[in-house]
Amino acid sequence: MDEKGKSPGFPYIAEHIFAPIYPVIAAHIVKESGIKRGICLDLGCGIASLGIAVAELTDMQVYGVDFSTEMCRLSKDKAHRYCLSGKVIPLQADVHLLPFRENCADLIVSRGSVFFWKDLPVAFREISRILAPGGQAWIGGGFGTKELKAMISEKMVEIDPDWHTASKKSASARKIFGLCRKPGGRLKFPIV
Repeated sequence: MDEKGKSPGFPYIAEHIFAPIYPVIAAHIVKESGIKRGICLDLGCGIASLGIAVAELTDMQVYGVDFSTEMCRLSKDKAHRYCLSGKVIPLQADVHLLPFRENCADLIVSRGSVFFWKDLPVAFREISRILAPGGQAWIGGGFGTKELKAMISEKMVEIDPDWHTASKKSASARKIFGLCRKPGGRLKFPIV
């Protein structure tokens, strides 16, 4: 909490508390997928932390997709600070109606936003529609390592004592995992 008893907002939390997880998750995704070129979408990107981490490790063109105008503005600012303005491009859009042609994305990543998507079947159909043959989607809410999860959980409980309870009320990991593992699916669920 800050001096006035208010919780810091999402941009602060993503930039300072969750910051260590994005390079770890990106490295895992890049290593496991083997995808280093083409188009990457970071869905529900917030301030594009995961997309930026992927861009730093690959030759991919990354689009940070978020519904929020403010998050797109902050993504643009962060990409500029990381000298990745031409490589990480924010795009305001809804995951339920993505403005991309079929089979265009080589890699789709999303960390933490899936729990806020309104209609999971629709969102996953959109992801499948735009995923290129041989492409992969890594959607989930992992922390990279058990140690990072413990560290972040401790910090988040200091900010919001109900953090664990609130996070369990969102879409369950089991429901998301079931959608990702449909027969013929090309989606991965990052358990890291």
